[in-house]
Amino acid sequence: MVAVAAAVRIHNALTFPSLRGYDGFGHFTYIWYLSETWRVPLATSGWSFFHPPLYYALMVVPWKTLAGIDPLARLQAGSVLMGLLGLTHAAASYVIVRRRFPGDRLIHLLAPGLMLFIPVHIYSAPFLGNEGLGAVLCSVSLLALLAVLARPSLARSLGLGLALGLAMLAKFSSFAVLLGALGAIGLQALVRGRLRTGARTLAIVVAVMLAVCGWYYARNLSLYGTPFKLSRDEFMVRHVESEQPQAERTLLEYVTFDPLIFRRPSWPRGFSPSGDLYPGGGQRWLRESIWTGVYANAWFDGFGGWVVPPVTESEVARRAGQALLCLGVVPTAITLLGMCAALGRLWRQGWDDTIVAMLLVFATMTASFILTTRAIPIPAIVKATYFMPVSVAFSFWFALGLSRLRERHPKWLRPVTAACAALALAASVVFTHGLLFDPAAIRRSRSLDAPSLENIHGVVYFAAGERERAAELFRSSADAGWHLGYENLAALAFDAGRPLEAVHLLKRAARLQPEQAIGRPAERSRFSASTQAEYLNTLAVFYHRLGWREQALRAAEQATRLDASIPEAHYNLAILKLVGAVAHGSPSSTRDRVQLRQAMSEFSHALDLDPAFLRASAMLGVTQALSGDCAAGERTIADALAPHPELRREYAVETGPGVEHAAGIERRRTIEDVPPELEPARLLEKCHRQALHTDTG
Repeated sequence: MVAVAAAVRIHNALTFPSLRGYDGFGHFTYIWYLSETWRVPLATSGWSFFHPPLYYALMVVPWKTLAGIDPLARLQAGSVLMGLLGLTHAAASYVIVRRRFPGDRLIHLLAPGLMLFIPVHIYSAPFLGNEGLGAVLCSVSLLALLAVLARPSLARSLGLGLALGLAMLAKFSSFAVLLGALGAIGLQALVRGRLRTGARTLAIVVAVMLAVCGWYYARNLSLYGTPFKLSRDEFMVRHVESEQPQAERTLLEYVTFDPLIFRRPSWPRGFSPSGDLYPGGGQRWLRESIWTGVYANAWFDGFGGWVVPPVTESEVARRAGQALLCLGVVPTAITLLGMCAALGRLWRQGWDDTIVAMLLVFATMTASFILTTRAIPIPAIVKATYFMPVSVAFSFWFALGLSRLRERHPKWLRPVTAACAALALAASVVFTHGLLFDPAAIRRSRSLDAPSLENIHGVVYFAAGERERAAELFRSSADAGWHLGYENLAALAFDAGRPLEAVHLLKRAARLQPEQAIGRPAERSRFSASTQAEYLNTLAVFYHRLGWREQALRAAEQATRLDASIPEAHYNLAILKLVGAVAHGSPSSTRDRVQLRQAMSEFSHALDLDPAFLRASAMLGVTQALSGDCAAGERTIADALAPHPELRREYAVETGPGVEHAAGIERRRTIEDVPPELEPARLLEKCHRQALHTDTG
């Protein structure tokens, strides 16, 4: 079983397009950012940048060490390692159920088998993203927790603290397991009267956990006032999510289950184009039932189009979904039976370390999931992967359910085993990429059609330094009319010393972009205005290189009017004003002094928007010195040129924010070729000489 499960995961990791997973491009951008800067980004600077850094730091290893091979293959190599790590769930399950049921080999087989072949574990294994690693570390943490509960010791407490710290450094949702673990230790101490031992254990676990991950959460708390800062408040995320159907979740969505999912294995069913089996548009709460969505995505690709073709486009996919969802009823029923048996055992016999630990982590994860789905009312948030950190708990309930079934109805074990075997076989066939379905028929959504995919693949090759291959992909994307393809070709042309060609390509992108913007009307308008402002800012840089000062000045001014929140636009406008002020030597005329004041204002505005924009700070010092305040300019320049390891740019200028609809390379450009007399280091030296001359005099 392990060999088959490993083979399926390896095959999928090597053949499934990594960027097609949930938020795949955003996760890649994080990997790219770390590999470029070796610094943890700000949570608000990119689509997936709010995640803790452990997974991405690990993925940098194959990205860097395998630099001689295809960059997409490097990502797949990392996915192979993460997919194989996912087998840890089965290993943890085996250890736990073997201790619990030492002589029952059938349970030893079926409980880990659930972890090996449950579809959500198989189809999500090749996805880029931190969910898999976080879940694995949570399973390890549960094993360590049970060891501490069985026999507390310094070594076991240290191990649990380390596992929980690493889990928290991988994904926020590990917090549910952390709360459950600490609660189990504290409750055991109260129930058994071991308050001193329990307090000492909790202190060690928390201290080690904080030593591992505390620095990251302390930084978030310092910057944002909360340790769990997300990027969903940022416009780049909101304008994409606003395009998705917005649910109206009430109590009914959490206490119902839609049986029609077995006929039409697609969720949420109300947005399927194949008709409405509930006439009149009623029972929306039923068609959007949360547990229906979790069930559909645990046993099948309920969203459709991520790993199998949508059921509305493929009859084979529809039948496969029906078979898997029907077969999934058996282990689901056994798991629910095991949960009831666990509660009954606690009621009749009192405290049980394993049952209490599993109940607490399951309860905290369920509460977290409910709060999240209430706060973010879109279908995409209802992912079965969110329950993967407590996979071992489900496996334990399943084992308890099998044990209870053996006690009450031993003859049913044979058909249950047969159903589980059929389910494992079906899941392996359906979710082995390319075996049952043509990969070309699998599409994620209209946002990732061929031109968009080619563009983001081009970004991956650009990140790897393979500019020729990147140019081919950008050109193919542009030939299909995708505006980002033209934008990225413009960037490559400019870098290759062809600024006039870059201007024409970028203007073409600007003409196409408004037609291809997404979101609701108001947000689409804002997104287009911001994108057009970024294009105008880039055109100002291109025009400056061509020597077209007036065109550059107009483009920079238009950029700041369209979107005043882009610090680079203010910076470039200030540079153009500053260059104009010193065009004929030291600024002396009234017009020159006005331009100096305007440049100083624009540099200050750029710094207000992004205090980490140190180039703007240095140029502000240049402007101060040219305005006659050499002492202030010297202080400003010296501070700007000093190391500031604690500062991060508000916008990830090295990579972009990781949004598929804004996947432009080297956006937010700044004018680099300024006259030598405006270079901060040279002006700082000049101010030094003047100060020495004054002192000597």
